[in-house]
Amino acid sequence: MKKSYLTLFTLVLSASIVLSTHPTFALDSSAQTASTTSSVTTATGTSTDTTSASTGAAATDTSSADSSSSSTTEPATPADTSTLNLSLDDALKAVETGNPDLKLADSQIAIYDKQNQTDLAQHSAGTAVTDEDSKKVIYLNYKRSQWTLDNAKHDRDTQLKDLKVDVTNQYETILALQTQVTNYTTELANIDKVIAQVNLQIKLGLQIPSAIDSYTASKSKLEAAQKAVQNSINSDMITLKQDLGIDLSRNVVLTSSLIPYAQFDDSKFADQIAQAIKNDYNIQKYTQDIDITQIEHDIDLEFDDKAADQLEISIEDKKETLANLGTNKEVDLRTEYNSLKSLENSIAADKLTAEADQINLDTKQKNVDVGTASSLDLINLQNTLLNDQNTLQQDINAYMTAAANLQNDLAD
Repeated sequence: MKKSYLTLFTLVLSASIVLSTHPTFALDSSAQTASTTSSVTTATGTSTDTTSASTGAAATDTSSADSSSSSTTEPATPADTSTLNLSLDDALKAVETGNPDLKLADSQIAIYDKQNQTDLAQHSAGTAVTDEDSKKVIYLNYKRSQWTLDNAKHDRDTQLKDLKVDVTNQYETILALQTQVTNYTTELANIDKVIAQVNLQIKLGLQIPSAIDSYTASKSKLEAAQKAVQNSINSDMITLKQDLGIDLSRNVVLTSSLIPYAQFDDSKFADQIAQAIKNDYNIQKYTQDIDITQIEHDIDLEFDDKAADQLEISIEDKKETLANLGTNKEVDLRTEYNSLKSLENSIAADKLTAEADQINLDTKQKNVDVGTASSLDLINLQNTLLNDQNTLQQDINAYMTAAANLQNDLAD
C-alpha cells in the first residue's frame, strides 16, 4: 500500500512539473485561471465558466467588429473651396453632365430600357397563348414598354432644352444684379463725398447739424438696397450651382458678358406655327397610345375582362385629345408670341424712361454746379436712373428667356 501511494505521488508530481514548464500547457492553465477569475467578478457574482467564455467571445467579436469598422471608415471628402471661372458656354455644357434632374431621368430611362428588353425577349420567345396574360406578353407588353421608353427619351431631350434656357436666365440675372451692386457702390462713394462736405460745412458753422440727416438717411437706404441685391445674388448663385452640379462651397466667377438685346425674328411666324403643328411630337405619342390601348382592349374583351369597358372610354378620351392637339398647339404658340410682343413694348418704354432720367440728371448736374440745386437732388436722380436701368435689364432678360422658350416650342 505504501509503495502504491509513493508511485501515485510521483506521477502527480511529474504531471505538475510538465504543466508548469511546457509553454502551451502553462498558457492554457493561465487562461482557465483568468476565465474563472473573470466569472467570479461579474455583476451577479454567480457566473459560471460557460458564462465567462460567452462573454469573452462576445468581447472578441465586438473588438473585431470595431477594428473592421475603423479600418474601412474613410475620411470625409473636404469641401472644394477653389475658385471656378465659369463662362456661359461652360455652364450650358455642365448642364448635360452635372444636372441632378437629368441624371435621374437617365436612370429612369435605363430602367425603362431594361424592361423593354425583357418584354421583347418574352415576345420573341414564341410562347403559346394560353390565357390573357400570355397573349399580352406576345402582342402588348413590348409595344407598351417601347412607347414608354420613347416618351421618356423625348421628355429628357425637352427637359435638357428647358434647363439650358433656365441656366442662361439665371446666369444673365446674376450678371445684371452684380452690375447693380457695382452701381450702388459708386452711388455710396458719391454720397460719402457729399456727407464729408456737409460735415465740413457744419464744422465751419455754415450749416446747422441737422443738415446731415437727409444725406445719412439716403445712404442707409442705398446700403439696405445693396444688401438686398447681394442676397438675391447669393440665392441665385446657389440655384445655379445646384443645376450645374457644382460644389456649393466653390467660389464661382461668371466670366461672360450680358447677352445683348435682340428681337425675335417673326417674319415667317405663320409658317413656323404650321410646321410646329405638323411636327408636334404629341401627335405621334397619342396616335401610338391609342393603337396600343386598342390592342389591350381587344385582349381584355376576348377574355371577358371587365377592364375592357374602361379602356374603351379611355380610347375615346385620347382620340378627342388627339383631335384638339393642333388647335391647342397654335393657341399656346400665339399666346407665347403675344407675351413676347408685350415685353418688346415694355423694353421700348424702359429705354425712353432711362433716356429721360439721363437728361434730367445732366440738367440737375448743371444746376448743382452753379449752386441752384443741392447734391441730394442729384443723388436722388442718380438713384432713379439706376433703378430704371435695372428694370430695363430685367425686362431684357425676361424677353430673351421668353424668346428662347418660344423657339424651343416651335421646334418641339
